[in-house]
Amino acid sequence: MMLGFDALPGNDALKASLRTALERRFPQAVLLSGSDESSLYAFAQAIAAALLCTGAGSHPCGTCASCRKLAHDTHPDLICIQRDDTEIKVEQARQIREEAAILPNDGSRKVFILHGADHMNTSAQNALLKVLEEPPRYVFFVLTAVQPGLLLQTIRSRCTSYQLAPQPMPLPDDPALLEPAQAFLRALTRGDEYEMLLAAKHYSKLNKAAFGQAMEILCTAIRDAVLMPAGIAPLLPAFTELSRTLARTLSTQKLLAVYDHLVLLSHRIEGNASAPLQCAVLAAGVYRLCCLPRSTQ
Repeated sequence: MMLGFDALPGNDALKASLRTALERRFPQAVLLSGSDESSLYAFAQAIAAALLCTGAGSHPCGTCASCRKLAHDTHPDLICIQRDDTEIKVEQARQIREEAAILPNDGSRKVFILHGADHMNTSAQNALLKVLEEPPRYVFFVLTAVQPGLLLQTIRSRCTSYQLAPQPMPLPDDPALLEPAQAFLRALTRGDEYEMLLAAKHYSKLNKAAFGQAMEILCTAIRDAVLMPAGIAPLLPAFTELSRTLARTLSTQKLLAVYDHLVLLSHRIEGNASAPLQCAVLAAGVYRLCCLPRSTQ
């Protein structure tokens, strides 16, 4: 397990905010969001290490008994929850509630990391609400989410939010992912439904992971189209010109609607929806959102 913020790359402003909060009164429920799941988990672990450290000086110290246990992944008061298959289920949320009621084994604190909290189903989120709202004084929750908007507002309102700085997205070498994405976005800038459908058809034989990656590429290009006019650096530099054209062609409202549509398709595929059907829904849905008059939608 990685200990300490200094070992984590970048995000200097976030590190400073977290250190300040740790020196004062750290919130009992925090929500970490960002585009990279591994970075989110590393920051969540660093926060847990700082909260559980019993050494003197800055936390985590790396030398106390608690830090040594964390380094060997044997600390009994750090509970890490990750999704089972595609989601965090209500049974897992109920286990968290039960475990939270038990006093810490070591020291005075117990920390729960809910990695991929945006994959909690609605029942699990509702089951977690009460303990997030009124946690025992010794319990701390660290939730991570790539798409925090998928969490219920009631969950988000009970957490103090921190966001990791976005990192440029590494492009895959597979032309089966890149070329259809570029073709689809070019067709979108022209409002050409037939060309969008032809481009989307290339995704029909992708497996679940590859389809999700394809949707991530499209989402990132749309994100860049929304934010680049405000001077924010693109996460997908290879698609910069396409994103600029999209920003000139479509309103922010339409771009955000497309982004939400792509996220929905990603979650449907995770739930084993038919890839060929989702390809048709991709083209038809984006065309409806961006190109049809409002009265016909």
